[in-house]
This record gives sequence, structure tokens and C-alpha cells, in this order.
Amino acid sequence: MAAGETEGLSPETGRRLAAQLQESWAGRWQVMWEPWNRKFRAFPAYAMEANTPVTGDTLRELWRNVLAVDLDLLRAVAETIPAHPPMVVHIPPGIFQEVFG
Repeated sequence: MAAGETEGLSPETGRRLAAQLQESWAGRWQVMWEPWNRKFRAFPAYAMEANTPVTGDTLRELWRNVLAVDLDLLRAVAETIPAHPPMVVHIPPGIFQEVFG
């Protein structure tokens, strides 16, 4: 889809294309078609606090714009997850021989 090709895009076709792109991202990004703006818009489903959506006049432009921010958003989300120290599990001597003979 080249620049300007969204001019004649029907709302149904735009929604279908947005749904296909969303499916290709396995639901990690919510994609919608805005017929009033003639733009595609995507929101990261894994970082709903991200207020700024990614937009594109075409699917290709939206794809590129998402790729440009996706890794940074994933890193930011990962940094908010508290780290837990590894758990030490005591295994009694000889347990494997008893279990597995």
C-alpha cells in the first residue's frame, strides 16, 4: 500500500487490514483504522500506560513506526518488574539414586 492509497479505503477494509496487522503481532499491539483521519493507529497492549499511540498513513508506515518504538517500550516495561533473588533449593544427598534407581 503506497502513500495516498488510504484515500479510497472503506471503513470496513481499513478495519479488516488493521485486524490482520494486529493478528500478525499476536495481539501485542492493538491496531485500529480511523476513517475520519485516514490513518492507522496502534497502542502497545503490554504497556497500556503508554499515552502516545503510534500512527501511520499506511500499514507499512505504521509497521515501521511500531518497530522503531517497540524495543524501547519492552525494555521500559521490563525495568518496572521487580527482580527476585534466585531461590535456593536443598536437595538431600542420594535423592536422585533413590528416585531413579
